[in-house]
Amino acid sequence: MRPALSLAALAVLSFAPAAGAQSILASSGLGVPLAPVDARAHALGGIGIGLFGPNPSLANPAELAGFPYRGVAASVQSSARSIDFGGQSADAGANRFPLVSVIYPVGARTVLGIGYGGFLDQSWAVATDGFEVIGSDSVAVRDIVESNGGLAQFQFGASYSFSPALAVGVAAGVYTGGLTRLVSRSFTDSDFNEIGDFEQRFQWSQRAPFVSAGFRWDPGSIFRLAGSVTWAGTLDVEADDRSAAAQNLSVDLPLQVAFGASAALTPQLTGNIAARWAGWSRAADGFDPAVAPDDTWEIGGGIEWGGATLGSRPLPIRLGYQRRQYPFRVRGELPTEWAASLGLGLHLARTEYGPLASVDATLDRGGREAAGAGIAEDFWRFTVSLSLFGR
Repeated sequence: MRPALSLAALAVLSFAPAAGAQSILASSGLGVPLAPVDARAHALGGIGIGLFGPNPSLANPAELAGFPYRGVAASVQSSARSIDFGGQSADAGANRFPLVSVIYPVGARTVLGIGYGGFLDQSWAVATDGFEVIGSDSVAVRDIVESNGGLAQFQFGASYSFSPALAVGVAAGVYTGGLTRLVSRSFTDSDFNEIGDFEQRFQWSQRAPFVSAGFRWDPGSIFRLAGSVTWAGTLDVEADDRSAAAQNLSVDLPLQVAFGASAALTPQLTGNIAARWAGWSRAADGFDPAVAPDDTWEIGGGIEWGGATLGSRPLPIRLGYQRRQYPFRVRGELPTEWAASLGLGLHLARTEYGPLASVDATLDRGGREAAGAGIAEDFWRFTVSLSLFGR
């Protein structure tokens, strides 16, 4: 399936974009990674592991142990991008749901969880205006390449607390999703409307298993360490029978290792740092060298100040920063991303164990680039999460 998967990327890199939707970088390989974390984790470096307090993110199943009550957490995210490619620019936007998590304690030591979150974004679009010679005439045409879909993760996890300071967790699940790519041409010259538009559609379904394990350890009252390992199997990308030109593909997904630490700097101020490595190079054989993935690193961190209030309600303030590498090359170069974050939380109802109801919001300002390929993007990203728990 190498030619079919590369079709959209080749189309993007062959034309100067007149319009775009979502990220052009998502057109390369299997797309760009998404983080299945809530707004608080986004504000504190975006990796979502080793944070003090309840953490519904899917990065580490051991952190289910931070929830004494059953409940649900969900996030919604909107972004706006300014794209520069080959001296031309365009604006784009996107909306997604990066995380839904249901948490259910069983007894005093065990907590179960079901989560659904993002993994790879494969949605984008590009339109180009040009001319086609028909007979002795030069005819104005518009070509559009559009991709809709992505790969999400659905997982079931459980954590067990050996003590208040030490917990372990395991999870199993499936990466699943669908993908549709549409290549179309229309004749914008009114004298040639009778020729009619034409399009070619490709459709795939995608599925792969994964398992993960992790720990969370508090060696002291002001310090926390956490880590996780996620093994993924082979991603089977199966073409729809109606997509005659599409081909099947099998790709080995990466092993991922993540770790993080938090420390109480003062009674009201905490800091954290985390990192994730993903072994994407094991999938390189399935792609052309100009697209083939490589191993990647992400690193992020932040600080959270809990001294602010709104009336009598806690209003934590957060600042964070993240840098990441993208796995798939664009014209032979690995893109990178940075993001700086400002976040706020509001605890609507609280117990000694943490909030029963809270709203968190994070605003990110960042950029992506593959400088050698002449592609740069600036973005604003806004994430809102709502968490509700009951005794």
